[in-house]
Amino acid sequence: MATILIVDDEPVILDVFRRFLESEGRTLLLAGSAREALARAEEAGDIDVALVDKNLGDGSGLEVARRLKAAKPDVEVILVTGYASLDSAIQAVQIGAYDYVTKPVSDYDALNLKVENAVEKVRMKRSQRELVGRLVESEALHRGVFETSSDAILLVDAESGLIDDANPAAERLYGRDRDALRRLRFADLLDPEVEPEEPRPGMRSAPGRHRRADGAGFPVELTVDELRLHDRAFRVVSVRDVSERERAESQRRELEQNLRQAQKMEAVGRLAGGVAHDFSNVLAVILGYSELLMRDLPEGDARVRESAEGIVEAAHRAVGVTRQLLTLSRKKLLRPEVLSINKVVADLGKLLSRAIGERIELSTRLQDGIWPVLADADQLAQVLINLAVNARDAMPAGGPLSIATANVDLAEPPRDLPLAAGRYVTLTVKDGGCGMDEDVRSRIFEPFFTTKETGTGLGLATVYGIVRQAGGAIRVESRPGEGSAFTVFLPMAQERGDRVVVQVAASAPRGLGETVVVAEDEDALRTLLGRVLAGSGYHVIAGRNGAEALEAARKRGGRVDLLLADLVMPRMSGAELAEALSGDQPGMKVLFMTGHTDDALVQDRLVDGDVELIQKPFTSEALLGHLRRLLGPAKATA
Repeated sequence: MATILIVDDEPVILDVFRRFLESEGRTLLLAGSAREALARAEEAGDIDVALVDKNLGDGSGLEVARRLKAAKPDVEVILVTGYASLDSAIQAVQIGAYDYVTKPVSDYDALNLKVENAVEKVRMKRSQRELVGRLVESEALHRGVFETSSDAILLVDAESGLIDDANPAAERLYGRDRDALRRLRFADLLDPEVEPEEPRPGMRSAPGRHRRADGAGFPVELTVDELRLHDRAFRVVSVRDVSERERAESQRRELEQNLRQAQKMEAVGRLAGGVAHDFSNVLAVILGYSELLMRDLPEGDARVRESAEGIVEAAHRAVGVTRQLLTLSRKKLLRPEVLSINKVVADLGKLLSRAIGERIELSTRLQDGIWPVLADADQLAQVLINLAVNARDAMPAGGPLSIATANVDLAEPPRDLPLAAGRYVTLTVKDGGCGMDEDVRSRIFEPFFTTKETGTGLGLATVYGIVRQAGGAIRVESRPGEGSAFTVFLPMAQERGDRVVVQVAASAPRGLGETVVVAEDEDALRTLLGRVLAGSGYHVIAGRNGAEALEAARKRGGRVDLLLADLVMPRMSGAELAEALSGDQPGMKVLFMTGHTDDALVQDRLVDGDVELIQKPFTSEALLGHLRRLLGPAKATA
């Protein structure tokens, strides 16, 4: 819809203009004076064309035209004059008129055409202004995206490779301001250690490696698009720093590796625990019968006695392997106590020196005021000896070996160890040996894995089991030709007196006629226990499981002084048997036997002096010592 203002002080002419210009799609506004024209213009919205008489009764049409142009810049003015002259044309140009016509108008079709052309010009002017506005807005939008993008964006000349523009993210990423980047080629941003590659249109998430102004390299992903401006071709290169992603991926792989290692160790531990349990029963029988054999041998038969002693010695070595398997499975009976690592290291001084030999230069650096830890002293000693011997084997020609302790306060959980934040005591064993590559380092704690020609492969696996059982972890740092450092982290203990399992007495006094109920599902071991106890002055009631032993005890009647029972048996466990029989026999002592045990079970059952536990395999002397300590120096019973 076009709006046309007609201004003339002669009503007849005003009416003629109205009749000839009136048509569909036009709105006509009529004014008979300058004042009325300005008022009508102010009331109206946009006016497209103003047809204004030059001479008005109350003012100049030229002034009306000027004021209309000032108020509504888009309006096009057609000046109406009484006669055509050069002055009229000049005045029309001066006020910015679109055209002028003379009165009387002889060709109204021509006037109509002039008005229509003026309307079209106004429409084009408004459309152009709107288009320019959209272009400006679009340019501002794209510039805003360019400037605020979190990814670095580089505009690279496709022909020369020069950087034409860069956004603030690129300035931050490369450590250079925009002007400095514009003086570089894209190739100047690449890490010189990688093969240079020019950005090609269509690249999506392409991996690369760039470098910052300080020379530090970092991994990136590139996305490249093409842009043409006039006759120039550009590459729009989006660069994303993926350092954090790679670090997170590396940590994820390391955690997965640790999880696989833990699962592997757990599976092997369960297998080792089961093997140790069965093997313990066999060893207990071997040791027991060997001791009975030696006890019954005549004094003068040295050759047979020597053979029997060889059997006992071999059995004791097998017991050591069994202990390692139990440690590996984390099911060895512990004797934890609050102790100082420094004292453990100091007490092992002479033994360590003998174990590693004269070619090794041993040095220690023990921190003063070391925090206490809660651990089994014998097991800590085993950890230190195993690590020292392992270091010795890495230096066949000799070399330095240092042992250090320190207090460490971890403000946050370490990324490479399964530890929580907190206070820890570290024990570090460092050698100057041959070192290890990554493949060997990743497998050193696997049971039965060894790089030596001889050995069981249980040394470091045992160390791993002991440390993990104590709530700690081990960090290994090693490179080929640069030696190795094993750092054990153990949690700091609170200063408190934890109960320690009592050591077995060395002596083995005889019984005084007390009655002992024996419950053991291994036939050979049950028979052996019966012989040992009966031969040492005890009355024995035996059963192959808890239910059978309970039935036999109740059938015999009378007092039962002590129950000797395996913890794990079919039908009725040792713990269930003890509970059932203690109701019939108040004051009865209990000694549990087991090939492996969990700390929780020990804490549940060993609640007072009437209940103890002995770990298989054991010697006859150890068993009899336990019994005598539990029963005390009592008189013989009927």
